Amino acid sequence: MKIVLKRSQTQGMFRRVRFKLWGKIELEGDEQKIIDRYDFDHAVLIRHLQDDLRRWSIIIGFVSFVPFFFLFAGMAGRAIGIPLASVASIFVGWFFFDRFRETIYVKDLLYGRNFRCKSIVDLATREHSLKVIISYLRSVMESAKNWDGTETVEVPKLDPETAKEVMIKRIVPR
Repeated sequence: MKIVLKRSQTQGMFRRVRFKLWGKIELEGDEQKIIDRYDFDHAVLIRHLQDDLRRWSIIIGFVSFVPFFFLFAGMAGRAIGIPLASVASIFVGWFFFDRFRETIYVKDLLYGRNFRCKSIVDLATREHSLKVIISYLRSVMESAKNWDGTETVEVPKLDPETAKEVMIKRIVPR
């Protein structure tokens, strides 16, 4: 497994430089079979909770309903305009959400994904986190090759003092 990273920069508004990172996984050997067998393409690699993004996607979807309704109602009438405007506004909300989401799925990197970065530091951080998470994915995929079968693991006996410490660490939050 390899990860291909392409860096670029463009001139943004007000002479501000915008950085972009494109990442894609290149699979080797039987790795595609493992991804297909265990549905790894739907697995989350990096999860970001973005409640504001979800909220804005819904708002943009609702707001876009009005112009779509007038457009489709003018073309085909009210009876057809409402369902067509509903579908179009849902698509606009989904597109906005998908464009700005920070959560990364395996399928994003299988097909290639663009990441917008605010600064060169953000770009370097994103690049590093992608390398780390892809090495983690590769480790999981290697262990998936051996998920069939039985394994016996020897559990060591703890002395009473160590056992108390383990119990206290589990019960008392830090």
